[in-house]
Parts: sequence; C-alpha cells; structure tokens
Amino acid sequence: MTVVLATAEGLSSAAAVEQSPPAHPRWRFAALLVPLVAVVELLSQAVIQARVPKPSDWEAAARYIRRERHPGELVTSAPLWTDPLARQYFHDLIPLADAARPDATRYRRAFVATLRGGAHPDLRGWRETAHRDVGPITVRTLENPSPATVRYDLVEHLHPPDAEAFRAAGDNPTPREWRPGSFVPGGGLGQGALLPGSRFHCSPEGWNYIGLTIIEDMEHRGRRCIWSHPIQGGAMVTRFREVPMGMVFHGHHGIAYEAERGDDLGNQGGPVELRVLVDGTEAGRSIHRDGEGWKGFDIDTRAWANTTRQLTIEVRAEAPGMRHYCYEGDVR
Repeated sequence: MTVVLATAEGLSSAAAVEQSPPAHPRWRFAALLVPLVAVVELLSQAVIQARVPKPSDWEAAARYIRRERHPGELVTSAPLWTDPLARQYFHDLIPLADAARPDATRYRRAFVATLRGGAHPDLRGWRETAHRDVGPITVRTLENPSPATVRYDLVEHLHPPDAEAFRAAGDNPTPREWRPGSFVPGGGLGQGALLPGSRFHCSPEGWNYIGLTIIEDMEHRGRRCIWSHPIQGGAMVTRFREVPMGMVFHGHHGIAYEAERGDDLGNQGGPVELRVLVDGTEAGRSIHRDGEGWKGFDIDTRAWANTTRQLTIEVRAEAPGMRHYCYEGDVR
C-alpha cells in the first residue's frame, strides 16, 4: 500500500507540473529579438555605406566643377564637417584665400558639394541655378544676389611699400622693420597660429609682430588675417598708403581659439579695440570681446569716397595678455 501511495503521489506531482500555466507570450518572442536586431544593424550599415561618397564620386564632382567654374568663383562644401574632404579632392580649386576666407560676400557664384541636404552658413540667401547629382554628392551652383565689389584688400597689401607698421607706446610711435624670408618656428597641435615668413618685426618677443597668418576661430574654421597682438600701454599700428576709398570699410576680427576659449578655470581675457582712421581722422571703431568669435563690422567711409587716402588701423587692449588677436578688412 505504501508503494502504491508513493506512486500515486508521484503521478499527482507530475500532473501538477504538466498542468502549470504556460509562459507569458512576450517571453516566447524574446529569443527572436537577437537575430532581429542583427538584421536591423546589417540593413542600417548598408544604408550608411550607400550614403558615404566613394573617392570616385568626389573625383567625378571635381571634374564637373572644373568644366563649369570660371576663375574667381568659390568652391566649397556642406555641411561644414565635409570641408577637409572638399579640400582633399578639390585642392586645385580651393586656394588658401578661399579656404580661409573672412566671408563669402565678394563672390558672385559658388559651387557647393553637398551631402545629405546640408547647407553652408556663408551662403544663406543665395539662389540655386543648377545642380548635378554625383552618387551621394549633389553639386549645387549658387549665385550671390548682391556680390560686393572690393576696391582694396588690406590682407593683399600688407607689405612695403604699400604698408608700414609702428609700435606706439605713448606719443612715440616707432617704425617696425619688415623682414621677408624670416625663420618660421613653432607649429603642431595646440601651438596656435604660425608666424609668417615675411612680417613686420616689433620686438624680440615671438608673438609681437604684424603679419599675415591664419587663426582658428571658435567654430574651428581657419581665418586668413593680419596678426596684431596688442601691447601694454600702447597700440599696434598699421598704415596703408594710397588707398582708393569707397562707401564702407568692411572687416572682421577675432581671437585665436586657444586664447578666446579661456583657461581650464574659466578665465578669459579682456576686450580688444580696433580703430580705423582716414588721413588721421577717426572713421570708426569696433570692440571684440571673448565669446563673440569671428566678428564682422562695417564702418561708414562715405565722407572719403572716390578719393585716395591714407588708411590706419590701431589695435589696443587694456589687458593684452593672451590676446592672440587678428583682423582683416577691405574697402568697398
């Protein structure tokens, strides 16, 4: 009897196991998620690869632009993160002055290698007149509705006899020596702007010169401009002779990224003032403060329009430390 009861108990237990409630339905499909995720990742990778231009696509876009472009027209790309690729494949179409331009207001037409519908901030308001699809790249042809006519560009005339430089401390401005073919030290990540090979030498301090260089602005864009680090208790002065004056002096100024961003404790530098004089008379001024990045300005020069004058730029700062300052400007 005992054996029979034990057997009955065993059968009863087995029946209880067999009659236990089934697993929740959602767990039945859990095992399917892993292969499903793998399939989605494979499909996503295929989509990503299809949207990435091949070298042959960039080369075909370059051939198209070479056929259509006229001298002096801008070649660029969008969005901004594509700029290194554009300079790699369009290197013969993008001179340094265009790659590190202050803005695009002087260009009449631009060819923009566009990815994923990107837009270039320099070309807002420009009208599209044509486009060509080359794989994932769309080369858009844009026209400037109101291109500026530049009469005189300071950057292009920063050399004797067109220009001269002074270090003005108090009432005694001293002329600075122009040194062509000078040694170029420095370079490397985080080292700031390179000294130009030809520059106005202002003191034994390596940073104290007036010369053409390229700084990195707060958006990590290169800007071709005139380095003019301010000094304590004085001004850095650049004078341009025989400038054909127009209606406006159009310019930009900025502090190099490594100085404008501040130090690790959040400390930033003081403002820098640029003053524009025509034949010794002030035409206007602009002040750059940390956080403003590559800042544009316009100064009214209608009082001297259509005459030839002497144009002077003065740069000052009450606290000149770490003011890696650079400006550019033109007469329009």
